Amino acid sequence: MGLAALAGRVRVHGQSRPRGRARLDQDRPLAPHRRGPCVTPDTEVCIIGAGLSGLALATALQAEGRAVTVLEARDRPGGRVLSQDGYDLGPSWIWPQNRRMLTLIDQLGLSHFAQYASGRLVFEDGGGMIRRDLEFATMGGALRVVGGLGRITDALAAPLGDALHLSCPVQKVAEDAAGVTITKDSTSLRAARVVLALPPRLATGLGVALPDVPTWMAGQAKLVATYPAPFWREQGLNGDAISHRGPLAEIHDASPDNQTAGALFGFAHPGAARDTGFQDAAITQLARLFGPEAATPDQVLVKDWSTDAATATAADQTPLAGHPVYRALPATQRLIFAGTEATSEDGGFLEGALAAAEIARARLATIAG
Repeated sequence: MGLAALAGRVRVHGQSRPRGRARLDQDRPLAPHRRGPCVTPDTEVCIIGAGLSGLALATALQAEGRAVTVLEARDRPGGRVLSQDGYDLGPSWIWPQNRRMLTLIDQLGLSHFAQYASGRLVFEDGGGMIRRDLEFATMGGALRVVGGLGRITDALAAPLGDALHLSCPVQKVAEDAAGVTITKDSTSLRAARVVLALPPRLATGLGVALPDVPTWMAGQAKLVATYPAPFWREQGLNGDAISHRGPLAEIHDASPDNQTAGALFGFAHPGAARDTGFQDAAITQLARLFGPEAATPDQVLVKDWSTDAATATAADQTPLAGHPVYRALPATQRLIFAGTEATSEDGGFLEGALAAAEIARARLATIAG
């Protein structure tokens, strides 16, 4: 029995917003052709999760002529990849050695540019002493996608058409000898194989037995402040800052490649984004570090991933001590895993999401239909 249709707002990527401070409580719009029933009847492969890994796998399987259904809890594709007005509120960077990402960008007809790294870093210690004489770029060599990383996931989602079902949160996954039952409310879908392309802790909540694996980026909150121009560059600053005083721990230049605007983004200290007055405190901090022009941004965007139920669980509220060690998750005959936490190769990075999709695709090719 197919799952009942779920209503969801239809959105389009890149829609302009009025100037002014605005918290990003709702994500960007989606293409209207993705409306429709939550799922179709029985399917060969069901992918749960329409992040980078799930979308890359779905497009590859669809190109092979396989029947694919993709279920996504959010009302947009992309998962932890999220761009608003071209500014990345999830991951921002790729690296020259990320061959899968660079190949994908080229295949999609997109382009990339170098993270701005010319000039000095700002350092503020806990006592409020500020130094602006450090010739260092913390993300020198990193690359960014023109228009934001969301252009990649939007491009991958577009050809999936009715195979992609948004606003469709799954509640339970149960494997048996003949297939897998995916349940939402009182309705269900049968699939020959299921690929769980979502954080392992979320998969555990669906009834799948897995080791406890920390979720990449789940404890992060990101603030972007935009300006008419990247004024700090005229001061010889590269936009990088490390601060031990204020809600933002580290700050970077997030300006578009064509310099039609300026932007700074910062990662908040764990839990800081939930504090009353977070935005005002963050803007005060930016003004202290980069000068009075930073006090009057055109707009402020905030995404607190720790409060996103489609990303984080209660276990993810504890700050990580470092980058987790990820490895392949134990697949069964009918349950396979994708997502950046499911591979030892670049796990926790965008490149790892694509590597995990490749592994899942190879696994599907080797097991019987």
